[in-house]
Amino acid sequence: MKMRPNIDMATGFSLVEIAVVLVIIAILITAVGIPLASQLEQQRTIETQKQLEVIKESIYGFALANGRLPCPATDGVLAGTLNSRGAERFSTGAPLGTTVNGLCMSYTGFVPAATLGISPVDSEGFALDGWGLVQNRIRYAVEQGTVTITSASCPATPGTDVNILTATDGIKTITMGCASATTPGLQPMLRVCNTTTSATVCTGTELTGSAPFVLISLGKNAGTAASGTGNDEAYNIATGTRLVFVSRTPTSQGVTNEFDDIVTWGSLNTLIARMVQAGKLP
Repeated sequence: MKMRPNIDMATGFSLVEIAVVLVIIAILITAVGIPLASQLEQQRTIETQKQLEVIKESIYGFALANGRLPCPATDGVLAGTLNSRGAERFSTGAPLGTTVNGLCMSYTGFVPAATLGISPVDSEGFALDGWGLVQNRIRYAVEQGTVTITSASCPATPGTDVNILTATDGIKTITMGCASATTPGLQPMLRVCNTTTSATVCTGTELTGSAPFVLISLGKNAGTAASGTGNDEAYNIATGTRLVFVSRTPTSQGVTNEFDDIVTWGSLNTLIARMVQAGKLP
């Protein structure tokens, strides 16, 4: 006699059971996904920090080979009136900028990756940080260093205007002592603060007051509307000739005055010491 299957004993999952399983899966995905996302952001941060150090060393190397710092690259939108496509850009006005006078089109712009020969770069030749977006082009600011020499402590010709950092042998012209001293007529080097409300002086703690150049990654929020809206981040994306930049502990996205910029800078003493060792100074 053939047995008929008992429908009541048929196995399977009810809708409630399926829903429970889906909830569990979602929880597991979330639990695993958040650490992975955090690890990815940490990896990008570390990658960017390493890249900034490589660029810093490349800038020092350029100075040893050329007796000056490079001018920033310009994009024709945020910095300068022309797109230099990753090359340093001298002024196209009158007087015309050259390696002799060191007149840059803009003293705040982008890393001149093409001039320095570094990578990675985007399709237009601009260096990118670990996030790799167009908005994440690495910023570079160099101290204009224009000096009207009027002090006896500066033995160069009085009244001469020199872009001491971007002109060939500019530091050599006015002497190392004049370049590193607080001298009448000499603009201070770039300042980096932990916060500020001024474009010229630190209103918080001054991390350095003698930076010949500053490098800036705008971090994760570079591609969002929030980038630069915080008081501190705003000083790092401002255009024109800047004297003050901000570097501090990151704060979470969405909080008041959020900050995730990664900032590093050169040392005037290191620059001078290496140029001495290379025979570029005195």
